[in-house]
Amino acid sequence: MKITLNGLDLARHAEGDRTVGDVLAELVEEIRRGGKVVTQVMIDGRVLTSDWQRGRLLASSVGNVQRLDLQIDDPAHLRQQTIQDAGRLVEKLVNQCKPLGRKFRIGDEVTANNDLADYLEDLKWVVAGLDYSTRGGGNANALSSARTRLMESANRLLQTLDRIYKAQAAGDYIAIADEIEYDLFDQLTGWVPLLGQAKREVQALSMEK
Repeated sequence: MKITLNGLDLARHAEGDRTVGDVLAELVEEIRRGGKVVTQVMIDGRVLTSDWQRGRLLASSVGNVQRLDLQIDDPAHLRQQTIQDAGRLVEKLVNQCKPLGRKFRIGDEVTANNDLADYLEDLKWVVAGLDYSTRGGGNANALSSARTRLMESANRLLQTLDRIYKAQAAGDYIAIADEIEYDLFDQLTGWVPLLGQAKREVQALSMEK
């Protein structure tokens, strides 16, 4: 099995009766010790995700796999990039609040529910990205201010989402529209300064190194 890092072939190959999962775990640990993080794994051109195929792919023998491709990055750069991506996605979500709410108001439930599912997936990514970016590792104190505000915002967001799920279960689409167009809109708009603060703190932390 050939191994690449950021598109560059490694001199070594994986052979024998080892599994892809064994080799991957070893590589991830070596990369971590080198101060980098793995951002993406591809097995024969297929991105490794958390779906049902993950276990099967990792259990494959290296003799049955042509190549293992890893994308790696510096943690500080990854934090900055994640915050920038989160900022762009929050702007997109804010702009989608009113149109999504209107779909529920006019009774287009099928389209609205599908769009809501995609919307919540994007929102989940934002929260996870900000969680990673402000976790800080050994620099937790330097990022504590942004992280505290994030956790407070996330708790309020969970309450809003809980009301949306309850209204969805009850078929109360007007209530869903109200939550999306007003409460969720206001909360996400309030995330803009939070993202700005997190970005400044991560950049300052990066400059100290």
